[in-house]
Amino acid sequence: MKAERRSRLQIYFDILQLLCKKAETGESPCPTRIAHQANLSYDRFRDCLDQLVQLDMVSRQGGRLIVTKKGIEYIQWHRRMNSFLKQMGLLS
Repeated sequence: MKAERRSRLQIYFDILQLLCKKAETGESPCPTRIAHQANLSYDRFRDCLDQLVQLDMVSRQGGRLIVTKKGIEYIQWHRRMNSFLKQMGLLS
C-alpha cells in the first residue's frame, strides 16, 4: 500500500506544531531534530522553514525558532478546516 504524499500545507502545519510543542516544554528546538520528527530531509525542512520565515509564521531570534502569532493562527485555521472536512466526509 502506497502512502499518500503530504501537501505543503500539511508539512507547514506539522513543522509549526512541532515548534509549538517544543516551546511549551521550554526546549530550544534543534532544526535537525525538528526535520527528523517532521519526517523531512534536512534540505527540504530548511526550504520549508525559509518559506515559513518569509510568510512571517516563524521568526529566528538569537538562533531560536519562534512561532509567531500568524503561525499560531495558521495552526488554528488548519485544525478547523480538517475538522470541517472530516465532518463532511471528505477526510478520513
